[in-house]
Amino acid sequence: MTPLSTTSEVHIPLGMEVRRVKIRKYSVSALAASVRADYEAKFGESPADPGGWFHPDDWHRVSYVAEMLRPGRDLLDVGAGAGQFLNMLARSGKFGSVLGIDKARFKKYTELEPNMSKLDGDIANLKFEDDSFDVVTCMEVLEHIPPEVFVAGLAELRRVCRGQLIMSLPFCESEPLSKTHLRRFEADDILEIFPNASYTLLDRPRMPWMIMEERFDGTTPGSGEGPAAGVWSTTDDTRGSTTARLRTELVAIQTRARNLIGRGARRVRSRLRR
Repeated sequence: MTPLSTTSEVHIPLGMEVRRVKIRKYSVSALAASVRADYEAKFGESPADPGGWFHPDDWHRVSYVAEMLRPGRDLLDVGAGAGQFLNMLARSGKFGSVLGIDKARFKKYTELEPNMSKLDGDIANLKFEDDSFDVVTCMEVLEHIPPEVFVAGLAELRRVCRGQLIMSLPFCESEPLSKTHLRRFEADDILEIFPNASYTLLDRPRMPWMIMEERFDGTTPGSGEGPAAGVWSTTDDTRGSTTARLRTELVAIQTRARNLIGRGARRVRSRLRR
């Protein structure tokens, strides 16, 4: 069995199935390359002010994630940054409209397509009706959120999504953490916080990414859609697998109850504000 990562800090419990992708070997798509070329034409290949600028690995990451997304009428991207991913989605033709939300304002934010827009907003208080979007994405945001708003923010993402929810975050990040990161996520955290998701590891040195996909339309996450990748399972033996599966199911039941309560509470508060 091939190790999940050469990083000793990465730990995957028995029974957790993870789709694994060596992200640097995943080609940057023509769509991503076209948006990158437009940004470089406007700001230069290596701008002096790097705020919101994509690193080379980011273009591989967004190429992979864009392929995961199902077509829909509307998409919300929470944490739009400088807008590179948002422009890709608007240009892809998979969505009628794409909307970005971000609490921060990035000088390099650019709108290249007519079917995209951006609003100032807070992940913990999204100003939308329940089930407003076919697809919701939240990429490399959750690690920046303070603990006191993390649960509310996650509940909001789930509340406004009626179809596919895609989130990503650094997985088993080496310490010391990046200066803007407020939390380190390991496998046990992923299982507890996202018990109903499918998991994809975008493997790279020092800071791999974990992608979590959830569905709210009755379909199954990771059901043969998106880019091809090998599935790496930590199931080593029948007894260990069964024990791990039961433990995971227990955590899932407990967390699902908390999530439903949180989602319901957000919906009640949303209705009271109307």
